[in-house]
Amino acid sequence: MRAALALVCLSSPLLLTPLVASAQEEDEPQRPWYQQGAEPDAAPPEEGDGDADEDTAPAPREPGVPPQATIYEPPAGADPQTPGGGGDAPAQRLEEGRTPEDGEADETEEEEADEDPDAHRGDFYFGSYGRIIAASDLDGRLGRQSRLTAWAPRVDEDDTYAEIELRREDHFAGMDTQIVATVAFGGPLFHFDGEFDEVIAIRNLFAEVRHLLTPGLAVWAGSRMWRGDDVYLYNFWPLDNLNMVGGGLRYALDDIGELSVAVGLSQPNDPFQRQEVLVPARSGFTPETVLFLDRPRLVTAGKLTWWPFGRFAGDGMKAILYGEGHYLPSGRREDEEGFIEQLPDDAGWVVGAQLGGYLTSSRTFANLFVRYARGLGAYDPLGVPFQEGSVIQTGRAEEFRVALSANWEHDFLGLQVGAYYRWFRDADPNIFDRAALSEGSINARPMIWFGRFVGVAVDLSYSGIARSAINEATGGPEGGNVFKLGVVPFVSPFGRGTYTRPHLRVIYSLTVRDDDARALYPALDPRSANHVEHFLGIGVEWWFASSSYGS
Repeated sequence: MRAALALVCLSSPLLLTPLVASAQEEDEPQRPWYQQGAEPDAAPPEEGDGDADEDTAPAPREPGVPPQATIYEPPAGADPQTPGGGGDAPAQRLEEGRTPEDGEADETEEEEADEDPDAHRGDFYFGSYGRIIAASDLDGRLGRQSRLTAWAPRVDEDDTYAEIELRREDHFAGMDTQIVATVAFGGPLFHFDGEFDEVIAIRNLFAEVRHLLTPGLAVWAGSRMWRGDDVYLYNFWPLDNLNMVGGGLRYALDDIGELSVAVGLSQPNDPFQRQEVLVPARSGFTPETVLFLDRPRLVTAGKLTWWPFGRFAGDGMKAILYGEGHYLPSGRREDEEGFIEQLPDDAGWVVGAQLGGYLTSSRTFANLFVRYARGLGAYDPLGVPFQEGSVIQTGRAEEFRVALSANWEHDFLGLQVGAYYRWFRDADPNIFDRAALSEGSINARPMIWFGRFVGVAVDLSYSGIARSAINEATGGPEGGNVFKLGVVPFVSPFGRGTYTRPHLRVIYSLTVRDDDARALYPALDPRSANHVEHFLGIGVEWWFASSSYGS
């Protein structure tokens, strides 16, 4: 009897505890999503602040403003337009509603200094970039982007594209490692064709080791997007934009410079570089397939970056010298009549430079790019210089580019600017070749915010092109001009900023073409008859913690 009574007495607190806790939870008001898991009035300590005073009252938080720990800030280099981007610092992962663990705020700087630098630390990270759009031309058809030049203003872009990245980062023995896998999905979505066969590509699949043997030295190998800063308004990397399978190394020169080199291969599935032919079987009656032409393009690249005021200065400048080398070995292929054709080896090169400046406090920057390519370097490594014809070497081809990207922000105002000019001459000696052209475009996008989370952008652009080819319909040189006016109201849940994402948008764009631009379209294409075209859509764009948009 006594044992039973003692058991009841001991178990009573355990039975009552959930009931008391449940009653307390019922009395506590429901918190917004961004405050769940955090103290309602406590702001998380500043990063690296290990000397927080327990007796100090927490700073009040403005009603309706998420705590800082809920805001995903892209790592340095994740945003191609982040001033000073492209660094080696691993991505910062901030969790929604995360607050310091018990005792975490009491850690002192001395305790942090005593941590073993060779101790293993590691974690998984998730990042993504994406854009989705559904649009109409207000005439019963789907909305389509008006493209006149190679890189068109993207206010009315109609393609769906997304990247999903999983990354493992570790630190041990004084080194930092990362393994990156980025899967890309291209449209159209099955909603527009009824087929579950989306386009999937592996954009990144590589491993990198930093601080190998000496501080500042990094090596990598695998499949990688190797590129730097872009012109956002055109979705365009004017200086360096390579997709290669290979490897490279990078060495940071203290706080003022960095040298990067890379080498890789590429081979489009085209008879100019790869051809399979059928031959009689050695036994049996079924022909065998033989890889007859197999000549991948070898690409080497180097980039030297200099920060005159220091790499991590809040307000500073950077200058870049860039170069590429391209080589294609000789080979043989079989033509349609069964004759063997000799393909000579080919080569080319690229030289370029970039000059930029940035003011971090006002999120202001400007980048100027210049690039000249000759021979094989004038063609994309994943492109094919010649589909057919007697010209099979690229020595005469050349391309010149100059581009500008800039950004300015002040309080509730913002402005993005992009522009470029391109001159291209094909290897064909015919002066009336269709691929001899000059083109350019300029785009400005002012923004205004109404409060913290809602704003409107106005997009103004002009694009023009002139070709040496004769238009058979008009009898004059091919060319044309296009004007665009776009109005884009948007919601930005993470607050103000021209590069703050995600953006949920309603997009209206008006395109005006001149007669020469309309003449570039086939007769049955509605754009050949329309001087004016409308585009109305709903879209979203996001990015966070992605390593695809840095050096």
